[in-house]
Amino acid sequence: MSIWIEIRRLFDQLRAQGLYLTLLAAIDKLGRWLTGQPVWRFSRITPAILLGGQPARRVWAKLSRMGVTGVINMRQEYDYRTELDGIPLGYLYLPTVDNTAPTVEQLMRGTAFIKQQVEQGGRVYIHCWEGLGRGPSMAAAYLVQQGKTPDEAWATIRAIRPFIRPNDVQKQRLDEFAQYAGGSVGKPSGATTTNPGVSGKDTSLRRR
Repeated sequence: MSIWIEIRRLFDQLRAQGLYLTLLAAIDKLGRWLTGQPVWRFSRITPAILLGGQPARRVWAKLSRMGVTGVINMRQEYDYRTELDGIPLGYLYLPTVDNTAPTVEQLMRGTAFIKQQVEQGGRVYIHCWEGLGRGPSMAAAYLVQQGKTPDEAWATIRAIRPFIRPNDVQKQRLDEFAQYAGGSVGKPSGATTTNPGVSGKDTSLRRR
């Protein structure tokens, strides 16, 4: 992604969240640029759930050796499944356009994938491009499925990754998911199961 786009994103963050949180976001971004991998201080949401931005392809094998068994890619703009050939990682692709929300169906698929990995003793890395909106939405959905309210889920993530920036659409979608996951019959009123501008394709590759 263009350096100018990254700079613009940081300025947008500065206007929205102030200097301190923008500096934390910049540290997270710089750490990924320099090492290719997540900055763990800002990524360990739970012992089994990791959240962040796009890792470099050279670190996938390292993440696997560190105990990551599954990856959820929320980026509509980049499907990298071939980079994982030969690496024992489960892969779930839930393409979501930047600054939009995953569908309820995608959140259900993602939480089922996480649950399966965790029950088998694994860890899941959830990411979008920067780990600010789409990825946190997926992590929050899993926390809601585990019994937290949407507000509690966002607060849990912010305690570790304070510079996340879910927008109103993403927050509303988590509320819809909470209604659905809480035992509503059928699709909750107003819930969206297709993502505008996306083909709806969400593809998983089981652990290799």
